[in-house]
Amino acid sequence: MNSPTPIDALPEIDWGAEGIESELGWALPLAFQGFTRLGSEAVADVPGGPRGYQVLVAITTEEASSQLGLAQRLGIDKTQMTYIVDALEAGGFVERRPAPTDRRVRQVHPTDAGRALLARARSALREAEGVLMRHLDDDERTTMRRLLARVALTAGTTTPGPSAADPTFHHPLAVPERSRRHTTTTSSTPTE
Repeated sequence: MNSPTPIDALPEIDWGAEGIESELGWALPLAFQGFTRLGSEAVADVPGGPRGYQVLVAITTEEASSQLGLAQRLGIDKTQMTYIVDALEAGGFVERRPAPTDRRVRQVHPTDAGRALLARARSALREAEGVLMRHLDDDERTTMRRLLARVALTAGTTTPGPSAADPTFHHPLAVPERSRRHTTTTSSTPTE
């Protein structure tokens, strides 16, 4: 087996020393910056970049929604959402259709081209995540995803702070029940 190159070598952390590496506030921004850089490159072909990717994920895995509903769900300013959906529509990846219950409301739906783009972008994003989490085995990666998702579900329900007074901050709606996998058979095994 090849020994790791210096860039791939992971230094040991002395957790008992309670140094900066043991602080969540140090680790989260660094992990986020790395993910932002790698993830943005991975979804560069999606109009709207990472936000466009999130729109494609939401509209292919959840019930049809209006632009305003998507903006609220994803924590994106409604004006920005218009630009994102316009760009996705111009590329042929989404289409706006009247809602069956209220024809004044336009819902955003993926096209076949949008589903194909999502599949390519999702694959590229998983590769980027693999680079970022290269020091974790598969079980650790799964555990990390699940733990972060659980933290994220309640992150917006914390005690109000400076972001509560910031009108430009739009916290996404944490409604995991909207992302439930729809299957034709029932299973006692939980799905991811």
